Amino acid sequence: MILVNGDSFTAGEESDIAWPELIADTVNIAVPGASNDYILRSTVDYVDNNKVDYVIIAWTSPNRIELPNKHLTSASYKKYGPVVNSVFAEWDTEWAYKKFIAQIKLLDCYLTMPHLFVSTFDIQTVAQGSGLDCWLGWPHEGLVEWMGNCLKGSGGHPLELGHQRIAEKINEHIRHLGWVS
Repeated sequence: MILVNGDSFTAGEESDIAWPELIADTVNIAVPGASNDYILRSTVDYVDNNKVDYVIIAWTSPNRIELPNKHLTSASYKKYGPVVNSVFAEWDTEWAYKKFIAQIKLLDCYLTMPHLFVSTFDIQTVAQGSGLDCWLGWPHEGLVEWMGNCLKGSGGHPLELGHQRIAEKINEHIRHLGWVS
């Protein structure tokens, strides 16, 4: 069984299908608006309580704050109002990036089974400094690049064709690794 986790791109927001559904034997615990804190915490919780053979993590922007089923970024003023200005007035992007590197190193060390990390968006150059070799598409590609120029939902999320393209890229790689036939 392949555990998949990430944010709205992996959860399939704005689409009838999500790319993990196009990969054999997956359980998708991604949620729209997930922060990397959620991704780390929920992955560890799931692995601790279930049999998992492989893991695919689609990391998101380090500049998100976890709220239940919502995300808060410096660009979410329309959605949440003036609280955004208060929260992000003193936001330290460099600290957020360092925290992200610590999160990916922690999860890499924690996972004892084969695992793969991909980028949803916004982190390719940040994660280059991680020194890990479990990345697919590094340093120039991630889910946004793999979905390519196709129709997107009003929130910018991939629709069916985008999810198919992402799944093709990941399926090709995990077949090469021997995770699936």
